[in-house]
Amino acid sequence: MRKGLVLSIALLGFLFSGNRDLSARPAGFAVDWTKYHNHADVTNMLKSWSGEYKNICKMSSIGKSFQGKDLWCMEITNYAAGTPEGKSGIYLDGNTHDEELGGAETCLYIINHLLTNYGKDPAITKLVDTKVFYIVPKINPDGSDVHLRKPGDPVEPNLKKVDDDGDGLLDEDDREDLNGDGLITLMRIRDENGPMKTSPKDSRLMVQRKIDEKGEWRIIGPEGLDNDKDGRINEDPPGSAVTVTNRNYPAYWAAEWIQSGGGIYPLSQPEAKAQVDFLLAHPNIASTQSFHTHSGVILYGYCGLTDDYLPAEDLKNFKIIGALGTEISGYALLSVFGAFTTDKFNPRHGDFTDWIYDTIGAFPFCTELWKAPGETGRSTFDGTDENIAMQWNDKELGGKGFINWTKFQHPQFGEVEIGGWNRVFFTRNPPPKFAEAEWRKTCLFEVKRAELVPNLRIADVKMTSLGDKLYKIVAIVENDGYLPTYVTQKAIDTKAAKPVVVKVGLDKAELLFGEEKTDIGHIKGNSPDSPARYGPGDALIPVNQKTVQWLVRAKGSGASVIVTASSPKAGTASRKIPLG
Repeated sequence: MRKGLVLSIALLGFLFSGNRDLSARPAGFAVDWTKYHNHADVTNMLKSWSGEYKNICKMSSIGKSFQGKDLWCMEITNYAAGTPEGKSGIYLDGNTHDEELGGAETCLYIINHLLTNYGKDPAITKLVDTKVFYIVPKINPDGSDVHLRKPGDPVEPNLKKVDDDGDGLLDEDDREDLNGDGLITLMRIRDENGPMKTSPKDSRLMVQRKIDEKGEWRIIGPEGLDNDKDGRINEDPPGSAVTVTNRNYPAYWAAEWIQSGGGIYPLSQPEAKAQVDFLLAHPNIASTQSFHTHSGVILYGYCGLTDDYLPAEDLKNFKIIGALGTEISGYALLSVFGAFTTDKFNPRHGDFTDWIYDTIGAFPFCTELWKAPGETGRSTFDGTDENIAMQWNDKELGGKGFINWTKFQHPQFGEVEIGGWNRVFFTRNPPPKFAEAEWRKTCLFEVKRAELVPNLRIADVKMTSLGDKLYKIVAIVENDGYLPTYVTQKAIDTKAAKPVVVKVGLDKAELLFGEEKTDIGHIKGNSPDSPARYGPGDALIPVNQKTVQWLVRAKGSGASVIVTASSPKAGTASRKIPLG
């Protein structure tokens, strides 16, 4: 067996040590997880939680969406155990893209899991005591509300009106549910020059015709009317079709003509700017996760660069932690550029996780929830077998994931047929009955990942009396998290990483030797592949520990020394030592 493989197995065993039953159903299930929640629902849920669990959570807005909706953030930590800024931070968000509703639900699930298990599950209790979570369920409340609003329902009266199609009219071409089934699917017409024909395996499906065959069908667009007679359908809905794109961030940004969704300049989208401002205002954030949907994969690395551009240490940690996620969730770990980008000459630009990694040095992942039935490759871009999807649909959903084609007399196009896949709740997001399983396994990965961030502690303080009220103080500062205090090697390369600083506070004592404030550099993590090093007197010292010493003199009864170690992304730890 190769050395690298042995090491990976050993590391996974270390990371899983003491792990709870991953199949166990977390407590606190007052929420209906078969429902997808709109912005108003999320607002009410967060308000309810923040009232019920006010000792360990606070609700705040990090900014406003284009339509003026609050971008809610739930901060979760035990305030009695220290200030949030003095703890290592974990940032999670969801629902960046309008259709990808499952990201918000996963964030809500994690919030519920942390709050309802605090004081019951020792691992959750320790996390909430020693870490701080910042969870933003809906980065894109405007776009998600469009998909959760049933066609024909009243439009919010305070929405800004926008000319999405540039024809001088405002919000004039909304969606229409022509067949009254509550969904917007596709419209097709018979056309012998069309590109599609009926599948010989299943008459509900279509396949591309061969070059020497006559066509049978042509898709003419989503279900609806061409209200403004411009040849397009549903292209100017209420509010705006412009939504958060994950292409508007400063890292590797490209103009709209190169990258659709890039915007007129970096951070021109208010939601993107709110995220960036929030992360810059919270330098304690060491780990981030963005929840998207479709493909059932965990993504790492650059959107437009190969793994060769990642420092070796960071690439190793991406793969080790990603393998842990695969073990828990079943989602494959993929490089964004290497395996999730089909056109290497047209990579994604302006991505959020690229900016996080390059600018603030936190450890970012992006999880694409839900691998839809029929996706036969590593990701949705590797191919889909609709026959497999249809068989699963018939067996598990009673056929409800696909809307059978029905004839409709269209006022503009004549006889059409309406039908097709339920795109939002089959392809892009799990059908409601399967949703909770996706949220649960992803939640368990994030709980385990939060345990791996750096965490400073004063492992030991030794006091030696030298007589005449003189004392030698030796403090051992330890990082008991898996990741180093600098989190990523990239953070060191870009000067984003800040060192560990140790301060000594004196009460009725004077400092004779040593510094009141000592920069001890960075401390490696508690990894099983890190060897010990030799210290004074040939003593073995683990690489996740460093020592600092002082000589002090007591100047009266009740004298004491307080040793405090701090690092922005590894937290703060203190120990008080009475003298005498």
